[in-house]
Amino acid sequence: MALIEEINKKVSKLPPDKQATILDFISFIEQRQQVLAKTKPIAERTKHMKKTLKNLAKMRVFADITDPVEWQKTIRKDRPLPGRE
Repeated sequence: MALIEEINKKVSKLPPDKQATILDFISFIEQRQQVLAKTKPIAERTKHMKKTLKNLAKMRVFADITDPVEWQKTIRKDRPLPGRE
């Protein structure tokens, strides 16, 4: 039996709400495939990241940070979300 026939047979035995769930899952897989198809290869992303970091270094964006470890601790401190104090 072909795969598609097997899938159709099993899906047709399910109640409509479960069939809808399967259809949602198929849509999810299709969307994921589209996202993956648009994703640039790692080598290209790495090259872009290196270029971006070099540009940031040239612009001296982080020049005022005297203690990177302390800055990182401060940046990562948990803060209450706005409107949820």
